[in-house]
Amino acid sequence: MASNTTSKVSSVLGATVIIVLLDLLLVLYVMAHGFSSTNATVGGFTLPVVWFPLVGVLVVALAAASDAFTRIFPRWLGPEADPAGRLRFLRVLTTSLALFVCVLYIPYLLGSNWFWAHLSRASHLIGSLQGFGLWLEKFEMSILTMSPVWQYATVQVVAAFVLISSAWALARPARRPRKLK
Repeated sequence: MASNTTSKVSSVLGATVIIVLLDLLLVLYVMAHGFSSTNATVGGFTLPVVWFPLVGVLVVALAAASDAFTRIFPRWLGPEADPAGRLRFLRVLTTSLALFVCVLYIPYLLGSNWFWAHLSRASHLIGSLQGFGLWLEKFEMSILTMSPVWQYATVQVVAAFVLISSAWALARPARRPRKLK
């Protein structure tokens, strides 16, 4: 039982640290590129409001990883009872993390000059990319015209929702083997 608790705590904390560091990287990027926010005083500390969604992502990451571990390894079975469970847990974490990162960073990547310069260069080489580039520009303009505060908040909320829903959908208990008749 102690091994199950130790495995759960270390797995959940490891996944949470990775997710929070990736979100922290986005917060630092946004603040370095001119996103200004007001400061709030909480418990004697003055923090920029930009940091508050990071706390929400921390809670969501803890909940998603803990729920995934609990669903893959029920209480009565520890990780040592299900050898394929560790691989399933790793698959859930990597898939959820990949979706989280895509939702978190793709809007900022699509808004960068670097991306559009490379897409323009590629569309000169491959003619069929011009139509895709025009469609993507129309789609991206709806996102780029949002105020930076709404864009940041929307990306954070959607990324957290994708993280929790993908972890929930992918982390299902192992099926019982079929009995042969």
